[in-house]
Amino acid sequence: MGFPERRADPHQQPCRPEDRYGSKPGPRNTGPHEPLHASPAPDRTDLSLLLGRTVLEVRVQLICQEYGLLPRTGAAVGSGLSRSYLARESGVELAAEPNGTVTTVFLHFHGDDGFSPYRGEIPGGAGRMPRRAALWAALGRPASSGEPYRDRFLGDYGPWDRWTLEGFDLHAQYALDGEALMRVTLTLSP
Repeated sequence: MGFPERRADPHQQPCRPEDRYGSKPGPRNTGPHEPLHASPAPDRTDLSLLLGRTVLEVRVQLICQEYGLLPRTGAAVGSGLSRSYLARESGVELAAEPNGTVTTVFLHFHGDDGFSPYRGEIPGGAGRMPRRAALWAALGRPASSGEPYRDRFLGDYGPWDRWTLEGFDLHAQYALDGEALMRVTLTLSP
């Protein structure tokens, strides 16, 4: 006894391999197969635009809202305008004078101090790659650089570079390996 012979129905369309078990519900994914964590953040407003402006300006408020920057709260803050604005999930921190003028923007790249890594465009045309070689390629030779050093209370620090760009300074602090970017600090040029 053998197997029954199988013949194709001449009136039926041949099945494509992806339809063999029926179509899957929901939209078909036709895009690239990149993991979610690898996708870059959407294009956002350049944070260097905050420098020298007061947190009371509408434009500054919109940028703060875009990044999720909130005034620091707690007993030590006191009354009046906050001097610190944090967006831990965006990896961004602002420092302001008592009158609300933004003096410094910090971008955290390695989850330090409870911040998620910053995943946006590095201001000044420095690109998105948080590596020393990428910053040098995008911005050229820095105006000044420093070697790794040890702080008596805070521990070891990697090398650093500083660029003077149009309207602001960009200070890059690297990990001990001398390549991975730990933090970028943006300040007004003197």
